[in-house]
Amino acid sequence: MKLSECYGKGLVALGTLASSAAVFAQEAGEAVAEAAAKAGGEAGTQLTLRSLMEQGGWIMNVIALLSIVAVALIIFYLLTLRANVLYPKAFIHAAQDAAEAGDLDALKAICMDSNSAAAKVVMAAVEQTEANPKAFDYDRVRAAMEDEGSRQGGVLWQRLQYLMDVGVISPMVGLLGTVWGMMVSFGGLESGLSIINKADALANGVAQAMYTTFGGLIVGIFSMAAYDILRGRLMKLLGNMESECGSVLRRMTGLKK
Repeated sequence: MKLSECYGKGLVALGTLASSAAVFAQEAGEAVAEAAAKAGGEAGTQLTLRSLMEQGGWIMNVIALLSIVAVALIIFYLLTLRANVLYPKAFIHAAQDAAEAGDLDALKAICMDSNSAAAKVVMAAVEQTEANPKAFDYDRVRAAMEDEGSRQGGVLWQRLQYLMDVGVISPMVGLLGTVWGMMVSFGGLESGLSIINKADALANGVAQAMYTTFGGLIVGIFSMAAYDILRGRLMKLLGNMESECGSVLRRMTGLKK
């Protein structure tokens, strides 16, 4: 066979191969475009809470649970972080009257009847006074009240910290969903599926990654914003409670057994 004939056949084979590759690339491009358009159309017309939960996978269930916990904590704080709960006016007025009258037994009974944080603070002062009934030591009684006040404040701050924990954990769970979605996407690309199935796997994995990230950020931002608001509220309440308990202490100098 002549060299020219071999060269001609090689050109023909190369042309056939290039034509086949072009046809394959065109078909693959059309398949990917069709899958992307289908995914985009579904996302644009059916982007509901139900679709977010379904396409986000099991991690969206965890984020939904964290959102429920955050809402429940906020409701609990709104019900408990109130002046009428921490230092009821009726208790403060009754304690002030008993302290001004110098009746230690009545003041003790008033503190025992109330379950408020202020009652526990004043009760610490009563117990300190009972330890030395003959000589009222103002500094020791005040120190006892401050110690109990710090303990009660620590308990309230610890309760409020749970909301911050939800705000920190939620974005991390969303990030876990992002990584999981990317793993699903690359796992589908590496498998021996067809071009259309690979495009579907890629679209589903990316959708899961985006939805879980979105859900985690929403819950985290909401929880941290609520924490900041409630933190300011708690600081104000603790300052007012300290002032009210101090008014009872100033009237305790005339207490007698």
